[in-house]
Amino acid sequence: MRILITLRRLGTGGIEQATLTLANAMAAAGHEVHLLVLKGQPTHHPHPDVIVHCRDLDREQRGSITGMAWHLLSRLVLAPLLPRSGFVWQGWRCSRAFDAFVADTEHQYGALDLILIRGQGAFEMLWRVRDPRAWQVVEAVTGRFSRNVLGRWLTRRLYQDKRVVCVSEGVRESLHAYLAEQRVTLDATQVIYNAVPIAELRRKAQETPSPAIPEPFLVHVARLVPVKQQSLLLEAFALARRQGMRHRLVIIGDGSERPKLEALARQLGLEEVVHFLGQQANPYPWVARADTFVLSSRFEGLGIVLIEALALGTPCVATQAPGGVAEVLIDEQRELMTEPTAAALAEGILKAVRSPITIRPAWVERFAEPRIVDEFLDLIDNSSESADAPSS
Repeated sequence: MRILITLRRLGTGGIEQATLTLANAMAAAGHEVHLLVLKGQPTHHPHPDVIVHCRDLDREQRGSITGMAWHLLSRLVLAPLLPRSGFVWQGWRCSRAFDAFVADTEHQYGALDLILIRGQGAFEMLWRVRDPRAWQVVEAVTGRFSRNVLGRWLTRRLYQDKRVVCVSEGVRESLHAYLAEQRVTLDATQVIYNAVPIAELRRKAQETPSPAIPEPFLVHVARLVPVKQQSLLLEAFALARRQGMRHRLVIIGDGSERPKLEALARQLGLEEVVHFLGQQANPYPWVARADTFVLSSRFEGLGIVLIEALALGTPCVATQAPGGVAEVLIDEQRELMTEPTAAALAEGILKAVRSPITIRPAWVERFAEPRIVDEFLDLIDNSSESADAPSS
């Protein structure tokens, strides 16, 4: 099969990493995979068999006199008249350029079987794309608009009659509830989890961690931003330490909240036992050696870091949150989901370290690359059936 995956940027974020994993897995399965990046140059690169295209369609369109005139009109007149509508006018130009890119790609390589568009930024730039082979992959319901005439009109631009893949049932429920409020309907929805490169994670986990952290310790991997609620994690960790737990805490990741979190660790008297390691290209040696992985997010589209921890044999404690966490932590692991309070999370941490859970292989195999690739390829049949169906 010949597949095109499109996203706004290719950096270090969750969407980008999930996209790389999927592209690599599809290429490894023998499919021809094209990856279109709409902004900037990739900071991470896929497998050499994946064909990467970097095309700033917005900038290209502004390169002509007509394109620049439309850009100025939309930015200086239309967008101010209709707040938050800037993507609509940008999308008029970029969607047309995308269609031309698809035509050129097919002329050079052959017909595409499936087109995946990932992330809110890409949805906005390409909202006018109506290709029957195209599916939007939704990681979270972001960019919500007001429940009024303008909000409904903007929402329709992004979703009306689109085919959508959600990365969890929780995301699908949230999306459907939002679209029902906005009186917007989809053409089709599917739930397909993000894939996890299990064998690669286990290989990377065998590397020696540097710096080495004295065991035992807990581990947390995430961007240091408000939605991840690391302040709640630190407060819960402090409570667990007061109740006799001797573990340290390793926090891997960086972000805007780091200075505040380091100050909070000092305030709680934890500066000697909390280790901020910053962004790590390979966090898995610490994850594999930890007694427990702890997640304190306010929302997780799926919670892929939980899957990665389970793949390395590390039990997980997580706060209850909208999204896919409850779909990852099943059976005995569900007992380690807690209310989003410091006291409840501390209790979950103590339970996890005092009564360790043995990870079942089946918990992880649901997210194995071959299975997820097959589910995406099934979309080709769904698209063909929809295109062949008689119109009502």
